[in-house]
Parts: sequence; C-alpha cells; structure tokens
Amino acid sequence: MLYSLIKPILFQLAPESAHDLTIQMANLCPTLGSLTGIPTNPLLGLKVGSVDWKFPMGLAAGLDKNAEALEFFNAQGFGAIECGTITLKAQEGNPKPRIFRYPEEKSLRNSMGFPNQGLLSIMPRLKRYEGSSPLGVNFGKNKDTTPEESIEELSIIFDTLSHEADYFVINVSSPNTPGLRALQDRSYLSELFSELKKEANGPDLYLKLSPDLSSEKIIDLLHLAREHRLTGIIATNTVIMPERGVGGVSGPIIREKSREIRRIILKEKADLEFIAVGGFTHPQDVMELWKDGGKAFQVYTSYVYQGPKLLQDFYKTLLDFITVQKISLNDFFHLSLEERQYRLKDFSP
Repeated sequence: MLYSLIKPILFQLAPESAHDLTIQMANLCPTLGSLTGIPTNPLLGLKVGSVDWKFPMGLAAGLDKNAEALEFFNAQGFGAIECGTITLKAQEGNPKPRIFRYPEEKSLRNSMGFPNQGLLSIMPRLKRYEGSSPLGVNFGKNKDTTPEESIEELSIIFDTLSHEADYFVINVSSPNTPGLRALQDRSYLSELFSELKKEANGPDLYLKLSPDLSSEKIIDLLHLAREHRLTGIIATNTVIMPERGVGGVSGPIIREKSREIRRIILKEKADLEFIAVGGFTHPQDVMELWKDGGKAFQVYTSYVYQGPKLLQDFYKTLLDFITVQKISLNDFFHLSLEERQYRLKDFSP
C-alpha cells in the first residue's frame, strides 16, 4: 500500500533521481522495511552454496551499490542481499542520463558503468551490517584499469573484504564498462581465479555471466569455474539490445533470453551452485526455474516496478506450495529433479 502511494511520485522523477531518493529514504528509515516486508519462515529457507538463505528470492547487485540500505533490505525479508558493483577506487561512472524506463514493458535500460564510492568508503558499512539476510559483494575493475592491472585490483578487493561478506561475485559481464565483457576469456579468468586463491573455508565465490555469450562459450566457462573450484555461477547480467540504445536491458523484456541461458547452464550439470537472475516478475517464473533444475533467484527491475508487493506475492505462493507439499524447501531441493518436477506439475500460482 505504501509503495503504491509513493511510486507515482517517484516515477515523475528522472530514474536515477528516483533511485537515489529511494536509497536515501531506506537508509534513514530502515525500520520501514519491516512494515511492508515478509516474515522469516524456516520452512522457506534454503542452502545456497555454503550459505543459508532465509528465502529463495535475493536482491541483485546494482540497487544498493554502496551498501547504504542493507538494514532496510534485510527488514524487507530478502533471502540474501548483494551490494555493489564495488571497485577499488571510487568512480563516477558514465555520463547521465544513464537509466531509462520502459513502463509499458516494466523494464529498464542502464549504462551506469559501476558508479560507486570505492572499497575504503564502503567497507565500514559492510563491517557494521548485522542482519539475518546473508550479504553478497559484487566486485569489478575500475574503468581505466588495464586487464593486467585488474587481476591485482580484484584480488585486493577480495582479500580485503573476505571476512565482511558471505559470498562474492566477479562481475566481468556488465556491458557498460569498455572492454569488460572481453574479460570473459578463459586465459584471463584462469589467471584471475588462480590469483583470488579461494580458500576451503573462505566465502563463496561466483562468476556472473552475460546472456550474450554463445552456448559453447558458456559451457567452457562453466568447466573453467569448476576446474578452479568456484562455488558457482550467477546468470544472467543485462542484455545488449542496440535498437534500444546504449547499455543493458533488464526486466520482463529479457525473461526468455535469460531463461534460455539458464537452461544451458542447468542442463550442463557442471557440479556448480547456481543463482538465477533476469526477468523474474511473477511467481510462475520461479516455478519454471525449479522445473528447469534451479532454486535460488535474484530480482532488481521487478522490485523497482512492484515494490514490496513483489516479495509478498512470492512469499504467499511459495508458502502455499510447501503447505500443499508438506515439505520444507530445503527438503524439497534434496529430492531428485524428476520428483521435484512431478510435484510442480499440478501446482499453479
């Protein structure tokens, strides 16, 4: 109800101004998150990698770039919260305007370019966070850093923050930093993964993939991630649609494209954890993900358009599902895929 009253005002503002204002409000009044959020229900928690999410829906990177509203999003009830993208040095990102709405399609396009306050400014907020939602850190290279220099740069971020978050995500798949997607290369990533030196008891480490890669390239990167013992893959980042303009598109527009990539990853069964993102708008979308073999997912654009109602709708549907099935989500995901698909067959949100 509250967001439905505020949204018309926010959508009269330029998209980035509305975003900044929302983050400021969430930072100043974190308790507002609990007024419109969802409760924590142990039956809806699940293990993702080595981390216990309290709900299958996580907040994707990009919304809280500087980790300024972690307590608010924790109070909303997100299963996990991913901040960033964080770079070593502060940077302004690309020239404005750099966020564009497609209201009729409930989608967005952005060409942000990793604007953030930098490692040293953001780190104290990560240290102060004490919420129950696990914390993820999405990190990437500075715009002007060469590929050779970026390996040391990313290693510094990972080592410095290794005790401040539950999982980390390497972002070399954003379309908004020149040359970044070229780093989705086996030789570069192999050197990077070796340098990051993921420890056996260290935080989980994921690679976030572009939806614009070929299936052969995706499979090759899956095997590379497994060779270097990464925790898993997050897919997908935003989609390049030149006819729309510069940047990456997110929201329902990319639902099918993202799902196509996710199916390739899940079919490969590379013994990696998987977190889905891209186009999750309706509870039916998570049912389709589960039928394909996935489990945890993240949202951003749908949360911008629907607000807390998004969490509430998904919560009700998933609670209905486990009530009918008389099983917790953790136990559900211990069943074989065939058994899970059978249980999902006759369930309609």
